[in-house]
Amino acid sequence: MRVSEKALILQSIKHGDKKYILKLFSRQHGMLSAAVNVGQSKTSKIRSSAVMPLNFIEAELIFKENKDIHLLTELSVYKAQSNIHQHISKLSIAQFMHEVMLKTLKDQHEHAALFAFVEECFDYLNAANEGYHNLHLHFLLELSKHLGFEPQNNRNDSSLFFDVREGRFTETAMVWPFGLDQAQSALFSETLQCDFFTARFSREEKHLVLDVFLNYFAFHIPGFGILKSPEVLKEVFND
Repeated sequence: MRVSEKALILQSIKHGDKKYILKLFSRQHGMLSAAVNVGQSKTSKIRSSAVMPLNFIEAELIFKENKDIHLLTELSVYKAQSNIHQHISKLSIAQFMHEVMLKTLKDQHEHAALFAFVEECFDYLNAANEGYHNLHLHFLLELSKHLGFEPQNNRNDSSLFFDVREGRFTETAMVWPFGLDQAQSALFSETLQCDFFTARFSREEKHLVLDVFLNYFAFHIPGFGILKSPEVLKEVFND
């Protein structure tokens, strides 16, 4: 079956002299793998620069029944994120979102709304001159909604403590990593209802909120594990 598909390249692995295996997050088919032949000459139909991670592409694919790897025959890059690569702060956020997607996006079902959200985040990051420094936190919260395990902001006078396992505030304090103390819970509750594009966090608050989100994802996404990119983020935004 031949299909036309919009996709974000998440991984590009060279396989021999001219072949790459791409891991794609696609609009209509979710996560999929595709093989593509590339060349270096000016007349090559597909060049290696087109299959770089974080390129948004329009692709022609031949789906092979009962196969894990399909065939990509044509592609054009419609967004290459050129501005992101010129700023270390933007690049660190993009690499973080990239690593999170590799850890969380697994299935092969249609994810049109999630694809639109991801594209919107990268568009904003690429174009923004300011106001993007909390984009990674916004990304994590909205991603949790799309994936169906959004933390509930039900904090009140009796339910003061966030339970990471339950994804909601309860009456019982839990020690890290299973839950947050009262002060941490209050900050996280405020975070869940803030506008990330105008919010102002101290360095310590931003690092704590990021750690809480990552811990939350680790509890709810099998194999999520420990990411490498958050330490780069913390170093870049260490002010």
